[in-house]
Amino acid sequence: MITEKELDQIFLMISRNVRYYRLYNHSKYKDNRGRISQERLAELCGVSQSLIANIESEKVRQTFSITVIANIAKVLDVPFEEFFKEHNR
Repeated sequence: MITEKELDQIFLMISRNVRYYRLYNHSKYKDNRGRISQERLAELCGVSQSLIANIESEKVRQTFSITVIANIAKVLDVPFEEFFKEHNR
């Protein structure tokens, strides 16, 4: 069974990756600085801006469905599995 500490690490990893790929992406939805606002990402994914903010927050352990991450991945044009990898940035 997964421990709370392991689960916390997974949420933290996803949080950091969603934020990173939202701010540094090459999708067709990016602005002139290569970013997508939380509001725009939420709109494109059919979720609330507060859900995106909570997913990105390292202080909030927001639960979400795999469908939400799949939609975020599609909008940001990032392979789904990238959200579940630790990156040194």
